[in-house]
Amino acid sequence: MSLDVIEEKHLNDIIKYALDYPSMVLTHARDPIQTGSLVDVSYGLYVGYISGVFFDGFLERNGRFLNNDEISHFNRVITENSKTIMLKIKANLHL
Repeated sequence: MSLDVIEEKHLNDIIKYALDYPSMVLTHARDPIQTGSLVDVSYGLYVGYISGVFFDGFLERNGRFLNNDEISHFNRVITENSKTIMLKIKANLHL
């Protein structure tokens, strides 16, 4: 069973929030000890932030962790939004 409509809305709200306030995530990407591409590090931080907030909220609301179908649905939503996330990162890093 994949994510229900309410959980998918929570996930999309978290993604929108993270994109509306990029400095919250991108401040960590500019750390001078980071290795690798700044965009790649930033993307990883974005997905990590979104995942952490969503998984924590899901556990609190449902009293359990996501099952395999729900994780697949979560990954699909992240993949569908990856282009938007990358564009927002590049815009805020002025690339």
